[in-house]
Amino acid sequence: MSRLFQLTAHFLPLTGCAVTPLSNRIAVGEEAFVIGVGEGADSMTDLYAAPAAGGTFVRLTFTRAAEQLPRLAPSGTAVAFVRHESGADSTRWSVVILDLRSNVERSARLPPGSAPPTRIGWNPDETGVVVQAGGYLTLPAEGARTLSPVPLSRFPSADSMTGELLGDPPAAMVRECANGELCIAAASGEVGLLAAGAGGAIRWGGDSIGYFTARGFEVRPLAGGNSRHPDWSGKPSRLRNLTHHPGMPSR
Repeated sequence: MSRLFQLTAHFLPLTGCAVTPLSNRIAVGEEAFVIGVGEGADSMTDLYAAPAAGGTFVRLTFTRAAEQLPRLAPSGTAVAFVRHESGADSTRWSVVILDLRSNVERSARLPPGSAPPTRIGWNPDETGVVVQAGGYLTLPAEGARTLSPVPLSRFPSADSMTGELLGDPPAAMVRECANGELCIAAASGEVGLLAAGAGGAIRWGGDSIGYFTARGFEVRPLAGGNSRHPDWSGKPSRLRNLTHHPGMPSR
């Protein structure tokens, strides 16, 4: 992957005293967990997290702005997402990186005239993120607070970074079919329907795919076999935009 797409996130030093909404609930970077968008009793849109296999959702952010498109870093210790502040300026979108160990945020405003963001992703070495908002945008330098456009020649790399790559190593990607349904596009060029009515498909570790159906959220092995359904409690209203971290490999 190109190293151009860098939104470098420098957080405050982490100390043993840091208390976050996930403290004593999820061991970030070690335990498999998910983060998604939902609406609480106050009808505000925030991020929520829960253990991947099942457990209770906990509210992660507390703002009066709309938050969307969370994407966990490869290490699972940070999440990138976009935030839209209400007000007369309808283009007040920001890219936010939240350190899950310290609860410290870093944000950058999208340039005026940008299209609403639709996808976000991390580069593999975790030095930053890229966001699709019409074209692709990035921060090229440490400490910069203005996103800049990615050259057209680098779009293929940006597309891979922001897409849902399936398999380990990646051998397919989630795509939208011509009829609006979700498909799996293999590197060989084959394209097949994921599942009728499926939505919000995400990579679920290196061997599975997760997606919403009319019956709830389903996790299906890529190699075939029985699907499973995480037993979550305390789910926020209209849970969507899930992102998954598989946790540390078993030894």
